This record gives sequence, structure tokens and C-alpha cells, in this order.
Amino acid sequence: MEDEIEQTMRMIKEAEMRTGCIMPLYNVVETENEYIVTVDMPGVKKEEIELQAYEDRLSIEAPCREHIPSRRFGNRYRLLVELPGGVDVSSASARYLHGVLEVKIAKKGRKGTKIVVE
Repeated sequence: MEDEIEQTMRMIKEAEMRTGCIMPLYNVVETENEYIVTVDMPGVKKEEIELQAYEDRLSIEAPCREHIPSRRFGNRYRLLVELPGGVDVSSASARYLHGVLEVKIAKKGRKGTKIVVE
């Protein structure tokens, strides 16, 4: 288990070095009707967060505001979150509070619609 964690951390550091971006910590919670994605992005102004919703993923990017002493960690947060199922992009809402971005997005309806026969 420790080897897997170490390997994952090494892969994250390598990706950050290649892209010049910081991959923030995030969590995806699935409820009956929606997905809730939370992303840790301290030091960001909410006006500078670029958030795009697609049918199967979220794209999040923002400049870092905190001084980062090492060039290898870059100066932007960048994250692509794959969602487990299709979503209704028109339902997406987001809020940013105390360094945490929260995005809520409804699952696509899988219920049938009754059709009246004329």
C-alpha cells in the first residue's frame, strides 16, 4: 500500500513538472441526483477561476496567489475531473469559500417519459 501511495505521489510531481501547473486535491461525491466536486485551491480569487462543464468531466484552472519558492510547482492550478456518469451541464452551480471550490452538477435523467398515443 505504501508503495502505491509513493508511486502516485511521484506521478503527480512528474505531471506538475511537465505542465508547470499544480494539481490541487479534490474529492467527488455521488448522491442519488447529483455529483458534488470539492477542490482545494487556497489563495485564488473567485473571479479568476475558469470552470468548464462537459457531459462527462469538469475542467478547472486558476492562477495561484501564494508565493511558491520552487519553479517546478508552477504558478497555476489545473485539474480535469472525470465524472462517473453523464451530467446535465445546464444544472451546474459553483461557489468558492475559504479556499475551497464546490461544484454541484445534476446527473442526466434516466427516467422514461410517458408518451401519449393519439
